[in-house]
Formats: sequence, structure tokens, C-alpha cells
Amino acid sequence: MDGLALIGVVAALGIGLLAGYAAGRRQRAHGGSQDGPPLRRALDTAPIGVMINTRDGANLYHNQKLLETFRCAPDDLARGVEGIYVRPEDRARYVDRLYRDGQLFQQLEFRRRDGEVYTGTMTSAVMEFEGRPAHITWFHDLTEKIQADTERHELAERLHMALEANGAAAWDADVVNHTCWWSDTFPSMLGFDHVPEMPFDFWERRLHPDDRERVLATIDAYLSGAIPLYDYSYRLRREDGGWIWVEAKGRAIRDESGRAVRYVGIMTDVSARRRQEELVRASEERLLRILEASPISVNITSRDGRWLFCNPQTERIIGRPRAELMRTPATGYYADPAVRTALMARLASEGAFRDAEVAFRRLDGTIVWVLASWDEIEFEGEPAYLTWLYDITDRKTAESELTAAKEAAEHALNDLRVAQESLIQAETMASLGQLVAGVAHEINTPIGIGLTAATHIAEQTERLRGLFGKGAVRRSDFADYLQAVEEGSRLLVSNINRAAELVQSFKQVAVDQSSGGRRAFDLKTYIDEVLFSLQPRLKRTRVTVSVDCPDDLTMDSYPGALSQVLTNLMINAVVHAYGEGAAGHVRIAVHGEGEDAVALDFVDDGKGIPPDVLPRIFDPFFTTKRGEGGSGLGLHIVYNTVSRVLGGRLSVDSRLGEGTRFTLNLPRVAPQAAEDTLAAGAP
Repeated sequence: MDGLALIGVVAALGIGLLAGYAAGRRQRAHGGSQDGPPLRRALDTAPIGVMINTRDGANLYHNQKLLETFRCAPDDLARGVEGIYVRPEDRARYVDRLYRDGQLFQQLEFRRRDGEVYTGTMTSAVMEFEGRPAHITWFHDLTEKIQADTERHELAERLHMALEANGAAAWDADVVNHTCWWSDTFPSMLGFDHVPEMPFDFWERRLHPDDRERVLATIDAYLSGAIPLYDYSYRLRREDGGWIWVEAKGRAIRDESGRAVRYVGIMTDVSARRRQEELVRASEERLLRILEASPISVNITSRDGRWLFCNPQTERIIGRPRAELMRTPATGYYADPAVRTALMARLASEGAFRDAEVAFRRLDGTIVWVLASWDEIEFEGEPAYLTWLYDITDRKTAESELTAAKEAAEHALNDLRVAQESLIQAETMASLGQLVAGVAHEINTPIGIGLTAATHIAEQTERLRGLFGKGAVRRSDFADYLQAVEEGSRLLVSNINRAAELVQSFKQVAVDQSSGGRRAFDLKTYIDEVLFSLQPRLKRTRVTVSVDCPDDLTMDSYPGALSQVLTNLMINAVVHAYGEGAAGHVRIAVHGEGEDAVALDFVDDGKGIPPDVLPRIFDPFFTTKRGEGGSGLGLHIVYNTVSRVLGGRLSVDSRLGEGTRFTLNLPRVAPQAAEDTLAAGAP
């Protein structure tokens, strides 16, 4: 029976006895029951529900609090009190026991008028009320108490689960009375499989000897008010003899004078964390030993530039002893301090990177270049930057020298191109000179014959004049003269015409080669003119030439460039395809490729080109006749002229002992870009 029920029983008995005593006195004094109203007035003020019933359930009295408890009206009780019981049979058993024992306390389930069920207690005593046998009952609603008990139980369970989940235990120590309460998780933390007896010094006896003095001194200092916080770590002995690390945090409860009377707190098993910290610390130590021995500069700096670590390689790069180096913020060693800020921003946006070229300034002012790698780490609990610096000063110097060498090479290449163009121009003029020399030699013959014929006519005329002056001209003399003049005139006309044709052919070809102008021309006619201009050169060989080209095939292009191509191909064939005095045949075949292009095959039946030489024949200055006057520019000029001036393509096919075929694929109308190339003086 709890305290509230006992008070109820005592109160009921007291009121019952008082009522019986008062009723007896009034009955004796007045001969009747006149004491009802005073008792009613007393019960009306009771803080809990009270009713007086007969044994058979008739309600003789109830107070207002009872009506509120059961949420009913007086008429509901007038019909009997059995309706307030969830199980009506409970009343019969209760009343039997009550009238047998005279008083009774019972916890039962009751039903309110609106149907709600609640748990409550009844404290009853038998009495006489207004002259009738009855019993008085005090009703106490336990709903709030049960709810509070449930909440306390749930809170205790949640606390237990929270402590257990975190490997923690709680304590509440009474400093004055030297007692202490421990949560059930404390013995579990120490490895117990049951809850042992835990006297006040249970915890103290398990302190590690190395921690005992420090921990007790800390507690005394906190409880005395010397230190403001109760937060420390120590070791406790487990039941199996091992040790656990505990982190304790607590708070003291003080009286009005400031004296600590209680202190409460929580202990947490941090053994796993301490082991992890030891592993991390050992790992960091191993890492630092590795970084210390690294052949590359390794540094750890804070975000504000403080040095946290650097290895000996950093001393070599920066050129300062480590102790002196670490006294100056890292930013101070950058040739441009803004670079570090930019690298930090890059790390924040991109993450780790390994390709930054950074310049540092040494104490003597010299610049050292490094390839920097950046990453973020946590070092000794502080966010930091891990940087690797690889010295690339030699590489940067080599790059600078390479740049200078490249510029010099480009300058030399430009000079070489100028020289090449000059040589090409010289080669072109030399070709033109050979053409002039050949044509001059060729013209000498008809001019010589014409001169002989004219001289013979002059001599015959002088002889006839002499005879005529003497009057000795005979018919036969005049006939001989006429015959001589006729023969001489014929020779003069034919040879002068031959010379004129040579001059006209030379003039066209020479003008085309020297001027490079663009015009429309008949391809077959122009090929014949070029070959005619080459006759003086070809007469000294046993090489014959044939042309197979359609009539009326008009080109709008650069005849001078085409003349140069055909001339160089012919000279190349004479020099390289045939040995000295060897006979051969060159065939030039042309056919149309649609309406916009032509294909020109230049084919010889000479020695052919070796496979190792063939890929290089268009290279400038490449020749197999270096000691025999070859310049190595002939085919190079051909290739450039075909591709850059005529706007076409040039290919070659050759087999040893079978000859060589050059194929020119040319547009009938040269592209406009070719004019720009030609105007720029390109070969």
C-alpha cells in the first residue's frame, strides 16, 4: 500500500469514528439522527471523490468531486453504483471483504459516464450514516500517476539505451553522505555480466595507478571551485584485468553556501577512439619519417601560410636552413606572393592538382622554378595544405635555351627559304639561259645558210655586172645567174623562215617562263612549243619524244609554270633516266578528266628510281648527281609549281629497269589562290 492509500484509509477511519461518535452523542441527547448535515458539510470539502453507500448499493451521499471524477449526474448514482465498475462483479467481492474486515483498500478499473476507463484506488471503512449501516469510500484517480510512472519508466529505458549505445555510464554521487548511484551500464562497461555491489569507493579502487593522483586532484579542485570544468580522461580496470580509457564530464550541485553536495555526470568508454588516435599518431609519425627521407621537397603549411612541416629538400630549394625557413610565412618565398592565393583558389575549385609551375625567390635573389602539387589534409587536428615541389630550374633553363635555339633555327630556316627561292630563281634563269643558248645555236644554222646564199647571190650578181659592163653577157651566163639567184633566194627564204619560227617559239616560251603571267592557251600547241625549244638539248642525246594530246584542249592557267615543269621533267629524264649515250623514249600523254581537269602522264622507259630514293625525290637539294653538277632543286621546283601555282597534284610511280611515270592532275582553270602565290614570288 502506497502512502496516498494509507492516508486515505486513516482519513476514512477517522471520519467514520468521528461521525459514529457524534451520531451516538446526538442520538442520546435528542433521541434521533440529527448529525447528517455537519458530516456532509465536512465531506463536501474533500479534495477527492467521496461517497457513502449501503451494502446493497444504495447511494446515501456523494460529494461534487466524485461527480467530476466519474463525469456523471446525481441521478446516475440514484439508480445504483454498480455502473461505475468496469467489471460489476468486482463490487460484490469488494463489499464482502469490506464488511468482513471493516476496512479495505483496493486498486480497480472504473468507467466514467462517457465510457472512458481509468485506473483508481478505493479506500473504504464500515460506518453508520444517518442511522443506517453503510460504508464510506474515498476514490483516488491514478491516471496522472500511472502516466507519470510510464513516462519515467520510458525515460529510464531511453537513458539506458542511449548510454548503452554510446558505451557510457551515468553516476549521481552524494558528497555529504558518501553514497553513489551508478547506471546499470557501468558494470557492463567494466566487463561484468551482472550488477555487482558497488560501494562508494567502487570506482576509485579501479583507477589506473598512473592516473589516480591526477584524477583525484582534478575532482577535488573542481568540487572546491578551483577549476571551472569537470572534464578529464583516465583509465579504469576491467573485471578481466584489462584497462579501458574513460572520458568523464560532470556537474556539481551546490548548496546556498557554494559547497558541493552532489555531483553527477557521464563516463564514456573512449578506448576505441584512443586506439584509433594512437594509430593515427603512429601513422603520422611514419608518414613524417617517409616525407623526411623523400628526395622531393615536401611541405605542410596552414591556410594562413605558417609552416607545419618541411623536409631537407625544401632547404635545398629555398636555400635556407629549416629553422630559419620556417620562421617566415610561406608566402614570403614566392617570386609573386599573389601566386599562392591563386593556387589556393584553384585547389578549392578543382581539387588536388599536380601541374603548377611556380617561381620561388632565394635569399640571394635568384629564381628557382618548381613543379608544384597541391592537396588538402588534416595535420595534428588542423586543416592544412600538402605541397610537393619538384625542382625544374634546369628544365626551365633548357626550355629557355631551346626557345632561343628554336628562334635561331626559325631565323635560319627563313634565311634558307630566301636562299632557296633565290636558288630556284637562279635555276629558272639557268634553265632559261640554256634555252637561249640552245636556240641561239639552233638559229646559227639557218642564218649561216642564208648568209652563204646571200653571199653567193652577191658574187653572181657582181660577176654578171662585170660581164654586162664589158658587153660580154651571153645567154648562158644570164641563165646561170638566174639559176643561182633562184637557188639562193629559195635557201634564204626557207632558212629565214626557220630562224623566225625558232625566234617566235623561243620568245613565247621565254616570256612565259620569265613573266609567269596567266593566259588561255591550247595545251597541245604549247607542249609542242616547249619541246621545240628543247630540241637543241635533245639533239645531243638519243632520246626521242612523242606527244599524245587531244586537239582544242584549252587551258586557262600559267603556261610559263607548265613550261618550267615540262622542261625540268625532260632534263631530269635525260640526266637521270638514261646513261651517257643510251637510247630511250619519252611519252607525253594527256587525257581529260571530266570538263574541269586534265591528266598529263610524263613516262620514260629509263632505269627507274630505287625504292629508298623514291620517297625523297621531291625534297629540296636532294640529288644523286651531287658531284656531277646536280642542284637537287629540279623536281622540288616541279612539285611546288604543280601544287602551289597550277593548283594540281603530282604523283610518281617507278620500277627499277622499267622506267618512271610522273602524273600531273591539273585543273583546266587554275584557282585564284595560285595567282596570289605566284604574285608573292613563291616557286
